[in-house]
Formats: sequence, structure tokens, C-alpha cells
Amino acid sequence: MISLRRQRPRSGQSAGATSGFTLTEMLLVIVVLGILVTLMLPRVSAITTHSKVNEALTVVAGDLEQAMGLAGRLRKPVTLAYVSGGKYTVRDRAASPNDTIRLTRDLGLASDQGVQEVAFTPTSVTIFPSGLVDQSLLVRITSNGYSRHVTLSPAGLVRMQ
Repeated sequence: MISLRRQRPRSGQSAGATSGFTLTEMLLVIVVLGILVTLMLPRVSAITTHSKVNEALTVVAGDLEQAMGLAGRLRKPVTLAYVSGGKYTVRDRAASPNDTIRLTRDLGLASDQGVQEVAFTPTSVTIFPSGLVDQSLLVRITSNGYSRHVTLSPAGLVRMQ
């Protein structure tokens, strides 16, 4: 057991000597901890990237489901459209600039998710109140080489992959 209290000097020790850690021992521990942190940093970074991409994927899937429910509740079609820079909107189907925007989401680097790339193929789909979609949608989310995607089928099924 290591004690940091002063002890009586043993035979051969001066009266001012105390037990404890030497400077060399403390420096050795700090160097070993520094090496361990350096070795673990890339792994922690990869885990953080995967977490952000997976969170963004879940948010997009939830927004697709919400848009499907919104079209049904409003009993009129809504349009989900990719704007730019990781931003997309859900709005009423009318083609005028004064459409009612029902939802806006930003997944870019400045957002909570902070992903590097969001790609919609195609850039716009119409969701009908019956739950059908005019064409299938693929949303690919990528950050630091890690990529996942969510699809919306013409039958209205949302699937994360």
C-alpha cells in the first residue's frame, strides 16, 4: 500500500526524507498515458463520425415518415425537395413561391449532425395523401468516408441501409 504521509526515517535515511513518487516515475506515467491517448484518438474519431451519420440517417427517415403522415393529414400532396448544402424542405405541392413550408431541415456541417455530404436522388418527390410517392427517393449521407442511405419507395416504405 502506498502512503503519502510522512514516515519515520529508516536506518540510513536522513531525517528529511519522505516516501512518495519520484519525478522520473511521474514523467514515465505521463508519457505512457500520452501514448495510449494518441493510439486511441483515430478510433474515437471514427466512432464519432459513425454516430453523426447514423443520427442524420435516423433524422431523415423520421422526416420522410412525417412527410407521409402530413400528406395524409392534410389530405393533399406535399413535396419533399432538396435545396442545397444539406438542406431540404417539405412544402405544399403548389408551385408558387408562397407555398406553405411545413418542415425545413439542415444536416450540413453547421448543424447538430454535421455531416459532410447529403445527396438526394432525385432532388424532389411528391407524396400523395394515399401514401404513394411519384418516384422512389434515395438519400445518401456521407462523412469522412463513411456512408449510409435511406430509401423511400413508390409504395411509401422508408428503409435505412
